[in-house]
Amino acid sequence: MTERQHGDRLGEDALELHFTTLGPLTARRAGQELRINRARDRAVLAVLLAQAGRPVTVGEIIDGVWGEEGDEAPDRAGALPGNMYRLRSALGGDGNLLRHVGKGYCLDVDPAGIDRTVFLSALADAATARLNWQPQRARELLTAALDLWQGPAALDGVPGPFAEHERRMLAGRRDEALRELDLPVRELGAGPGSGPVELRAGAARSVLRPFQLPPDPGDFTGRVAQLARISELLAVPGRTQSPLVTVAGPPGAGKSALAVRAAHLAGPDHPDGQLYADLHGADDASGYLAPFLRALGVEEQAVPASTPERRALYLRLLADRRILVVLDGAGGVEDVRPLLPAGPGCAAVVVVNGTAGEGSSSSVQVGPLAPDEALELLGRMIGRERTDREPEAARALAAACGHLPRALRDAAERLVRRPAWPISAVLPSGLSADA
Repeated sequence: MTERQHGDRLGEDALELHFTTLGPLTARRAGQELRINRARDRAVLAVLLAQAGRPVTVGEIIDGVWGEEGDEAPDRAGALPGNMYRLRSALGGDGNLLRHVGKGYCLDVDPAGIDRTVFLSALADAATARLNWQPQRARELLTAALDLWQGPAALDGVPGPFAEHERRMLAGRRDEALRELDLPVRELGAGPGSGPVELRAGAARSVLRPFQLPPDPGDFTGRVAQLARISELLAVPGRTQSPLVTVAGPPGAGKSALAVRAAHLAGPDHPDGQLYADLHGADDASGYLAPFLRALGVEEQAVPASTPERRALYLRLLADRRILVVLDGAGGVEDVRPLLPAGPGCAAVVVVNGTAGEGSSSSVQVGPLAPDEALELLGRMIGRERTDREPEAARALAAACGHLPRALRDAAERLVRRPAWPISAVLPSGLSADA
């Protein structure tokens, strides 16, 4: 069902309901708060709100609300209809808002009435605005999103593994939003550079300071030697040309995260900003010259038509500035040559699959994480209490993932969705925790 179809079939009862989760969990109908007194009922509601408009299986609800509390709730499936009855009574309406669907339940309410959904949607829209070089729009969206918070913690006081996961996830997204808001503020407040740059007749504009890097990875783990090496290569004293650092390695090794982390650390040495592009393996990067020029302050009508003219203007704008260019997903160094800076104040980090190949003055090879680093990353993603509870299974899972960050993230995502699962549940068939 599309979002429009879902909205079309919502009745007045659903549209009058509003829920807050970014703080204490509350439900309001036409502005009047509804009474949901039992903590378990609020925990069930929290699970349903995160999947509003979509069926949630009984197993998912039980795992999210009760987790592994076997003694406290021996017949959880038997208790669940009572929770649903009380929620239906509290929400009121025609009784169809909370429906039994197949082997689960569906809460049919307007996503626009759930602050969690509005918050996450605003963050996604803000990220799009920044990629489209709209810092003012991004700032407005981020400010509105952060204003939705009504307490220091999401789902404050709601019990259960799902609520705890939501608190951690939403707190991380809030911190990310604060960092992103700081970047648009810096972009908008940076103002002119050393003066307007003559572009073409009648089209002069001040050079802007772009800050396009993705957020600093919050769960980044290990890679101490590689980070130190990249920092060393970017900070060549008395350099006469732009350093070029290539980050290479197999798919899933965490090359992009390493490059972004290193770029954030190098930020103070490049105060005029950072340019970033994910090339998705394109073998011709010249098409990204126009977006880079716009990010540097060139009006749309002033962008030259030909690639050589765009390249020449690009080099002029970077010539006396200190900007770091990060190019992710490159097919090879030669493929991104049009985007590489030339002045000694700038630098470039290029991420490629496989080995660095020719054309790089310096390269950093990325492989699997060390076993202890892989275990640490897994703990950061699913919670250290789970890896501490099942250390052998955690190590077996890290090894089964080849100690590669992407595979670890895929496995961790499954475990986060099912907080009551043991780690061993996602081990490949036939592999035991003692293997």
